[in-house]
Amino acid sequence: MIEKLGEEKSMVTTFPKPPPHEYMECLKNHAAAIGGSATDGCGEFMAGGEEGTLEALKCAACTCHQNFHRKIPQRGGGGAKKRFRSKFTKGQKEKMTRFAHKIGWKIYNADEVELRSFCQEVGVNKKVLKVWMHNNKYNHLPTATATATATATPNT
Repeated sequence: MIEKLGEEKSMVTTFPKPPPHEYMECLKNHAAAIGGSATDGCGEFMAGGEEGTLEALKCAACTCHQNFHRKIPQRGGGGAKKRFRSKFTKGQKEKMTRFAHKIGWKIYNADEVELRSFCQEVGVNKKVLKVWMHNNKYNHLPTATATATATATPNT
């Protein structure tokens, strides 16, 4: 790209919107360097510029960065997104348990082609299967006491 002489291009860098939070009083310790404790008394963060610019991250009242202000979740309908939880049918759980036993409860022990085929058959992706195996392996592995009792019991 070639610019003609005399023409100036103005660039405004914008940043993505921060998550919905309210920023309250400033907590910056202005006396930290001398071992003391002193805050400036700023009661609430007020953006020092237009939203999406660097100036918007500085408080107009105390000139501190927004990170020095106490953050609280915004009240109202806009809450934090809840994490998605996978739900499995009884059949899926049984198949995944059998497959996990077969590969020793370690996904890297499985053949890649077999793993893809299994995931497609059950209807889960590889990452979901890996997390499920991690979360359930101790529920399905034989315990040390159960194994010891089984081997210690004489055959009659």
